[in-house]
Amino acid sequence: LFWGLLDFWPLEDYAGEMYLLDAAIGQLLVSILALKLNYRINKKGLLLTASQFAGPSFSGSNLLRFCLVNIFLLPITVGIFCFSTVSDLIEEKSAGFMQLKPNGLYMTEKVYRKGDKTIRLASMIHLGEQAYFDALSNSVHGTSALLLAEGVSDETGRLQGEFSYQKVADLFGLASQEKMQVDGRLVTPASLDNRSDIQPDKTDILLADIDLIEFDEKTVAILNAIGKYVLNSDSLVEGFQRFNRWAEENTSPETDQIIMEDLIQKRNRKLLSYLPRALKKYDTLIIPWGALHMPGLEIAVRHKGFSLQEQTEQLSIDFLALPYKRLFENVDVTD
Repeated sequence: LFWGLLDFWPLEDYAGEMYLLDAAIGQLLVSILALKLNYRINKKGLLLTASQFAGPSFSGSNLLRFCLVNIFLLPITVGIFCFSTVSDLIEEKSAGFMQLKPNGLYMTEKVYRKGDKTIRLASMIHLGEQAYFDALSNSVHGTSALLLAEGVSDETGRLQGEFSYQKVADLFGLASQEKMQVDGRLVTPASLDNRSDIQPDKTDILLADIDLIEFDEKTVAILNAIGKYVLNSDSLVEGFQRFNRWAEENTSPETDQIIMEDLIQKRNRKLLSYLPRALKKYDTLIIPWGALHMPGLEIAVRHKGFSLQEQTEQLSIDFLALPYKRLFENVDVTD
């Protein structure tokens, strides 16, 4: 049961894509073996009999010893249940595009096809292993496709100071998504109507996001607070503490809805508005956007008649390699 709550990790590394089937077969064989052994013990049937629940094994002293031993197992049990709950929540909210496993955080790419048209929904995260970003860049190289790039612009300068994940990335020994390099030609929305300028084995890149001018003032204020207290803090723990104090004083229950509308829904609508023209010109579209964008994008792609053909997982953050001591460096315990 506990192994199942951990998604049978690390069985997948050894059994491949069929690991769930292998685990199910293994569980069935163990159950059959247990029933057979029980039959050899009671000589009456495969199931437990009433006589097997009598004797010293079920005495009060044995029950007490059993409870005392399990006191030490209780924290492990609770930890596994909590991990499984969080893992299921992440997978549900991201529609499977993000998966939490004991060894790390995995991002999923789903490939949808309709006739000769292909849409790659590549789940992204702001911070990850350099190999994770390199894998996506290499998969795009030499592909005749259109990459619809994520990235909110700030033409009117609504952000105060630098809003970058690089400092946090350095703290964890990770790479930042903003540093990911994709070999391609930058194109404009107007070029989607010109179907004669596609370069063979070359990827075109379209900036398909919106500008901060379209965000609500509350959303901009929160982004500025994140940049000030978290992204540019010398201590990540202390930075989160200061941001939480700020949020308690400056946000309200309806703020969450405003943020989701700005950060997810508005941006998804902008991206999806390019799809009709893009699909007329290109046979392959690549959409490397954040995991929380993917559920809505996937629904829209399915509504256009595309069907899932394949999906792959890529380790984005290796928990075993993170420098945890750095998290608590420069923390002011008196604050």
